[in-house]
Amino acid sequence: MVWAGLDQRAFPRISARCDILIHDHIGGTIRAKTQNLGGGGVCVILNRELEKLSRVRLRLILEETTYPIECEGRIVWMVRSRELPSGKVHFDTGIEFLGLRPLDRERISAFIENRRPS
Repeated sequence: MVWAGLDQRAFPRISARCDILIHDHIGGTIRAKTQNLGGGGVCVILNRELEKLSRVRLRLILEETTYPIECEGRIVWMVRSRELPSGKVHFDTGIEFLGLRPLDRERISAFIENRRPS
């Protein structure tokens, strides 16, 4: 699923490809790229399903030159999709930030503001 643009949410989102590590409750680690990002959460496309409403630990790298943002997250939605023609299954996954430090929320907001279309 391709998402293009800014949303009308409490925390607007932009399309952004940032590195993210997701540590799930069973001890697994998933490396992914964000699809879109906002002050309230992210969307990522994963190669495996995570349980809805489960908690995860996140490590988000906005830019290589800055320290990562680390916080808890909650899986709030997931949509199964199939890649054509390979038939490979992906899971578009929405993750809400939990316990995000105010400074980190400000960093995300500044990152978004600097990339918004004029």
